[in-house]
Amino acid sequence: MIPKIIHFVYVGGRPFSFIHFLAVYTAWKVNSPETIYLHHTEEPQGEWWRLARPLLTLNRVPPVTEVYGNTVLYPAHKADVIRLQMLRRHGGIYLDLDVVSINPFDPLLDKDFVMGIEPGTGLCNAVILAQKDAGFLEQWQQKYRSFDARRWNYHSVVLPGEMARENPGQIHIAGKYDFFYPTHNDPVCAYLWDKKPSAKALLIRMGKNLLKLSAMLLLGDKDRVRRASYQTFHGLRGGEWHYRRASRSYCLHLWEGLWGEPYLKQVTPAYLQSSNSNFARLMRKVLSVADLEHMTRLAPA
Repeated sequence: MIPKIIHFVYVGGRPFSFIHFLAVYTAWKVNSPETIYLHHTEEPQGEWWRLARPLLTLNRVPPVTEVYGNTVLYPAHKADVIRLQMLRRHGGIYLDLDVVSINPFDPLLDKDFVMGIEPGTGLCNAVILAQKDAGFLEQWQQKYRSFDARRWNYHSVVLPGEMARENPGQIHIAGKYDFFYPTHNDPVCAYLWDKKPSAKALLIRMGKNLLKLSAMLLLGDKDRVRRASYQTFHGLRGGEWHYRRASRSYCLHLWEGLWGEPYLKQVTPAYLQSSNSNFARLMRKVLSVADLEHMTRLAPA
């Protein structure tokens, strides 16, 4: 069994924001975990950190400068290394600080190791569930012996996808809507923010995916046919359909590095109370009126 322990990692480089607070608070409220760890190389600061701190067990870890003799320079890669170390030590559920929880992970806890698909790239390491002795986890960590920072997302996203194809019995791959729906480059993500995707963007994406679907049909790859069909046709659905799909996800990845400026900067407790966007509606599914009123009162001026 995967233990009901949640892990976040903070290596500095950005303020502890309301989005990060939401990630911690929803993980606690939705999953009722035994413990929520924040593994950190430096302690965060700020008002939202002060509110999140009582929910967390702090674990200060040494700064990561290398892995198996290979230099590690960037904060994202440092966090990649720490998450695998902590999952091997404790087991549990790793979440990025821009992942908000929507439904409990309980149905997946009888697996050995779980990741979700980042379409067109691999398996995204923003959400990982693992037993501490999972074979896939150990093998993945060992492959960091060949780490090269110039291959930005190879060890974190592309490599686990390659490993899963080689060793399918060691990993459970979550459903296409479970962890990372919608992805940052999917036009339907506009529905999250009370907007409509442009017809041009939908047509371009549909055309590309129709080509992929045709290729998979010729190859007879049933699994990839299913994935290509999902990517091709779900853009035809309206905003309410996408809300219902997302409301059944375990979590929602907010792709902070890409969505921060256009979308996340507007998210406040007051926004969650009043907006008709799918994101605000999803958060109101998780957070009570009292939660939101309390957050509004405590929000920094």
